[in-house]
This record gives sequence, C-alpha cells and structure tokens, in this order.
Amino acid sequence: MKQSKWIWKAGDFERYHSMLLHNRRTKTSLYYPPMWRIDGPDRNVLFYKIVNLEAPETLTVYANCKDASFLVNGVRYAAGETVTLMPGRNFIKLTAYKESGFPSFYCVGEHFASDETWRTGSWGARDTFVGTNDMYTELWDNPEVFKFSYERIRPVSVEETEGGRLYDFGKECFGKLIFEDAVPAYAEFTVICGESREEAMDAANAIVHIPVKFENGAFTSTSVAFRYVFVPAVGEYAFSADFENLPLPDKGEFRSDDELINRIWEVAAYTLHLNAREGFFDGIKRDRWVWGGDAYQSYFVNYYLMNDNDIVRRSQRILRCAEPMTAHVNTISDYTFYWISAMWEYYFHTGDLAFIRSMYETMLSTMTFVRGRLDADGLYEKRRGDWVFVDWSKHFDKDAGPICAEQMLLCHAYECMAKCAALMEDRENEELYLSLASDLNVKINERYWDEEKSAFVDDYKTGNRNVTRHANIFALLYALTSEERRHRIIEQVIKNPEVPAITTPYFEFFELDAMCTIGEYSYMTDMLHSYWGGMLSHGATTFWEEYFPEKSRVENYAMYGQPYDKSLCHAWGASPIYLLGRYALGVRPTSPAYATYEVRPNLMCFGTIEGKVPTPNGIVEVKMSRESVTVLADVDGGTLVLGDRTYPIEKDVPLTVTL
Repeated sequence: MKQSKWIWKAGDFERYHSMLLHNRRTKTSLYYPPMWRIDGPDRNVLFYKIVNLEAPETLTVYANCKDASFLVNGVRYAAGETVTLMPGRNFIKLTAYKESGFPSFYCVGEHFASDETWRTGSWGARDTFVGTNDMYTELWDNPEVFKFSYERIRPVSVEETEGGRLYDFGKECFGKLIFEDAVPAYAEFTVICGESREEAMDAANAIVHIPVKFENGAFTSTSVAFRYVFVPAVGEYAFSADFENLPLPDKGEFRSDDELINRIWEVAAYTLHLNAREGFFDGIKRDRWVWGGDAYQSYFVNYYLMNDNDIVRRSQRILRCAEPMTAHVNTISDYTFYWISAMWEYYFHTGDLAFIRSMYETMLSTMTFVRGRLDADGLYEKRRGDWVFVDWSKHFDKDAGPICAEQMLLCHAYECMAKCAALMEDRENEELYLSLASDLNVKINERYWDEEKSAFVDDYKTGNRNVTRHANIFALLYALTSEERRHRIIEQVIKNPEVPAITTPYFEFFELDAMCTIGEYSYMTDMLHSYWGGMLSHGATTFWEEYFPEKSRVENYAMYGQPYDKSLCHAWGASPIYLLGRYALGVRPTSPAYATYEVRPNLMCFGTIEGKVPTPNGIVEVKMSRESVTVLADVDGGTLVLGDRTYPIEKDVPLTVTL
C-alpha cells in the first residue's frame, strides 16, 4: 500500500503554526502581540483527485474534525468509512469544516493515498495542489501539534542564594521547566529565567517569569529560553527540564588548526539549531518570532550546515501573509525585498522548482504590492506604516527619503524575480523585471554616487551626503556598480576607519560576504577572531543579537534601554558557518542544485582546514594544508580551482593536488 500523508490546504499548516508562535510572546508574563497582521487557516476545504483504475481497490478516508465527509463518484460517505472503488474513472472529493485548528485528511489506499498529488478546489479561483509535510505520515500524527523532540536535561550546578536556589544548565537552552514532588508549603511561586546569571537574579528586569502552581505534586511550564533559573523557595522538589528541539542532523562540518575558530563554528551551529523551529526564529528568549531578515541569513547558513529544505519553505510561507498583501513583511520594506530574493536563492541551492511554482502567484502579487508603493520615479520611499530597518545603525536617517540601501535591495529583488519568471516561462514578467532592474541600477549610480567621496551616499534629496557602510556593501555584494567604483569603495569606505563600523552580527554577514567576494579574506578571519571571539571571551554559549567590543560583559546585555533585553541567542549570529563553508572550504554552486559546482579552497590564516559541504545530492569533502588539497565528492559536476588552474572532480574518486 502506498504511504499516505496528512493533507491540508497549502499554506494552512504554516499559517496555523505562525498564528500560535507569533501570539505566545510574553514579557514578565504579559502578552506581547506581534506588530503585523497574523492570518489564520481556512475553515472550509475541498480536496479532490481523479484516477482511472484498472482494478478494484479500497479507500478509507479519515479527517481531523467531525464535520467531514467524502464523495465517491457522487455518493457521499462519512469520514472513517471504507469503500471499494471499481475499475474505470473514479472522482473523489473530500470536504470538511473545522472551527478551530485547520481541517486535514488522511486517505489510505493505493492510487488515492493522500499526498501532494491531490488538488484543492478553490470555488472559482485557480485550483492548487494540497499542502503536506513529511513529518506527518502516520494516521496518529496530529499536524496541529508541531513535531518537536524532547530530551530530559538537568542542571550542571545549583547554588543556594538569596533565600532560593539558582540553577545553571551550563549553556543556553530552550524547553519546558519541570518540577516534581513539591512540599505543600512551596506549592506556588514564580521562577525567573535568565540567559545570564545577572538576569536570573534580577526579577524586576528579567524578561522570562514563570508562575509555578503545583497540581498533584508536579508542574511543567510552557517552553522558554534559559541558562539560569532562580527558584525563590528552598523546599523539597525535583527540578529538571525537557530540552525542546527539531532534530535536524548536521551535514556540514569544519575543522582547522585554530581552536578558537573551531569553537566559533560549534557555537554558531548550536545557535542556529536553537532557533530552527516552526520556522527560523530571530531569538529564543525575547521575540521567538520569524523575522524576514533573520530568516534570510539563516537560509544561507542552513545550506552549509543542515541543508534542510523544509524549514526554508515553512519560513517563507510563514513570512508572507494571506492575500491581499497590505503591509511589508514584518512591516519592514527590506524584508519584503529579501523574501523575493530568497525564492530564487532557494531554487539555486536546491533545484526545488515545485516550490517556486507553488509560490509564483504569491511572488507576483508581492511585487505588485511593492510597485504600488514606489514614488513617481520608481524609487522606494518609506510610506506610513513602513519600517525601514537596514540595520540597527544610528548613523543615517532612515526617514530622509529614498534610502540608497533600499533601492539596492529592491534592484536585487527585481533581478531575482526575473529569474523566477524565466523558470515559469513567463516571458512577459521576465522582461518586465529585467527592465525594472536595469532602470533602477542606472538611477542608483547616477543619483547616489558621490565622486568626491568615492562612495554611495545614503540619500540624495536632502543634500546631506552622508556615507555609511550599508549601501556600499550592497553595491559590492550584488555587483551594482562598475569595477572601478568597486575598488574605490573598498579603499574609501570598507577600509576607512572613519566610516562608522558595523556593530551587529546581522550586518557583519553582508559585510564579510562582500569582503570575501572581493578576496579580502583576512578581513573576515580578523572579524571572526575579534568579534565572534569577543563574545566567547565573555562566556557566550550562543551568539548575540548585537555586540560592542568596547563594552563590558554586563553592559552588552542591555538593549532598548533595558538591562537584559538583548537576545543572547540570535540566529543572525550563526553566519560563520556560511562564511567558512563558502570561502575557506570554497564550495559553491555554479548552476542550480549543484548540477555544476566549484571548489575554490582558501587556507586564509589557517595552517590546515578540512570539512564537508552538503549539496542536494551528496557531500563535498575538502582538506587543505600548505602542501596539498584533497577533494572527495559523491556528486558529479565539480571543478577544483586553484589560482588559474582547474581540475575536474570525479564522483567518488579522491582528487589530490600538491601545492
């Protein structure tokens, strides 16, 4: 019998879990709502499939709701019944209504087993294929419960202090706190969780408060972030936690003779894993939301670490609201531009054309929304309700008019949209977005380039010819200007200490990516040692939302005017995984899905490096010393590049070149 899966209307699974995750944020136990519209799943669904059978077979239909039935060639049956289908044309319709959650079906049969080949009837709109997920393949699975794994963990130390106990779990964790066997006198209290010891001991300012009330001698909390937990009672109870995670195995690896860099890789990987959940979270303590910019960077790290396609697809669906689109992704214009770019970049890394096809109409409507908010000159200018983010930098005025960095992101989004249109053989939109990209590129170079400063300025309307790194980094990264100007940007902006430095791991991702693109590898390794290594020197077990090397450890915990509001486990801090995989091991696709790929290893500041990079069809393993390079791959299409020499990589045949 063919394996069945639970099926639902495409997007409903992601909308439902997005609704839950974005509405469970609290601060000191007070509900903290999202800042954008959250859409729920549809309540009524119609699914169908038509097959010409050559022999009789049985079909059993199950549903996750009581208001469900199915039609077999016009005859209606209740969900849960088994019918025998006769040879010839068989037309099966599934219908359901669910007041809460989202309606789903599970069909057991041969040709009618529920899977992605079923279609959703749209009552006059274009019919689409149903949604599925490979986590939900058994009848007893519940797609309304996200499938996390749990592991019982216990504190590594306990300290009696200030009338209670401070528990240390040794590193940043996420999961459910568990109390058992309480003495009745301590049946109710509030525990304080902290990413740092200071936070856990400061009830007035800590974000995570957990009211504990024992029932039948036990209590289990909702899932929260913690390393330290302060329990203001010294009664008798057993205390532990269930570590909650999504079991995504690492396929990428990296080792060098530099133990600090090795530690950075390990901590970056752990940081990403903690934030790999229903989608890629920003951080696990404060927001626990899917933000477009954070997710965008996580995709690149994922391609070099876990290479899991499903979490990228889920994140993209979560980020994009239902139709009609009335505001930018997370209300942030740059995040909408990243959302479009991420679709092409996902295809280029994975070759998953089916996902692009399933999202193409949504991509078109997204671009229609974007173009409806441009000025008369075709430039993006902030509108009421928009948030222009770019970075946390305070060195430029984001309300000054059409900001250069935004135009560059929009130009890149146009280019990616054109490529996706070509995949869909939509020649009209391919030509449209190529033309829009070309026109915008000309305007960027004419209006924002300052010849005297040898740089792109942030805005051109106000007369304030301010230079920051952000737009100039995008110009390098997305090849938006001439080679001559690129060299001037490197000297006059990137290497110029008078231009304000980047202070977030978020934008260091873009800066270091750009610098490696132009061959400035020492800049990247210096930043890994000083910036990410600086966080480790302060005792970080995961990487932070923001870091200021000149500040003390405790000063670095502060954000938004509050002493502990900074996230100490933030997904955008995991970028060393991508940077080391792409530029040290040197592995990158040169055509979609690694049909062809390049291995251009660079020893940088290391004496030896070795590691693995996952591809859609296998692993590329690289080892390099000052004497030689060895590549072993179980996928075809590779080329080893060493300076001006190239060597074909044969599948399953070690290639060693003496340097």
